[in-house]
Amino acid sequence: DPGFCQDHAIRYPYGGGAMAKGISSVAMVEALAKAGMLGFFGAAGLLIEEVEAAIDRLQAAIPGHPYGFNLIHSPNEPELENALVDLYLRRKITLVEASAFLDLTPALVRYRTHNISRDQDGNVITPNRIIAKISREEVAAKFLAPPPERFLQELVASGQLTAEQAEMAAEVPMAQDVTVEADSGGHTDNRPALALFPTILAQKNACQNEYGYAQTLRVGLGGGIATPASAAAACAPGAAS
Repeated sequence: DPGFCQDHAIRYPYGGGAMAKGISSVAMVEALAKAGMLGFFGAAGLLIEEVEAAIDRLQAAIPGHPYGFNLIHSPNEPELENALVDLYLRRKITLVEASAFLDLTPALVRYRTHNISRDQDGNVITPNRIIAKISREEVAAKFLAPPPERFLQELVASGQLTAEQAEMAAEVPMAQDVTVEADSGGHTDNRPALALFPTILAQKNACQNEYGYAQTLRVGLGGGIATPASAAAACAPGAAS
């Protein structure tokens, strides 16, 4: 999808997903960025200090290049999610790959809506973006929809959003891009790509029609895609990346 490349400032519509505990390393992210692709640092399972050290190294090594960091769902440790979001906001990490989420969380909504605004033409601008890795329809539906009203109102009540910003958030999806994780793609439920991807693609089209987003939603595919032939096969049914 040319739009995916343009929005993420990359040459090729290919992303290297985040593998936990730094397996998706600084070196891998740097190599992907220099090759014109999108890499994500595997922050899951690391200490906050280790994640910040990776930010230091990448910001020094590839200034101006696009890349992202992982934000993994930690249902038993919400304070860890909040600490990571605090770090990403403070260090101006504007793209995260959300993985293993069973539901949306206040921390994730806070990240997505931080500093939301309108430009001079009235378009909603969201400085922070999320690429969500999903393997279930009910989870995809949450990311393809706008942020939940209850979380927006909590952010307004705590002074982290204005009422006007909460209204803006209702016009954008939680994730402009979702990656369908199939087969060997990680937290996948071991679902086959050729069955799962068309289902999520149809769901994306339905959500686009329902919410009428100004920018069209996109769906990518992950899992066992490592050669030109497998990349071409992923694009054949309509994968954006």
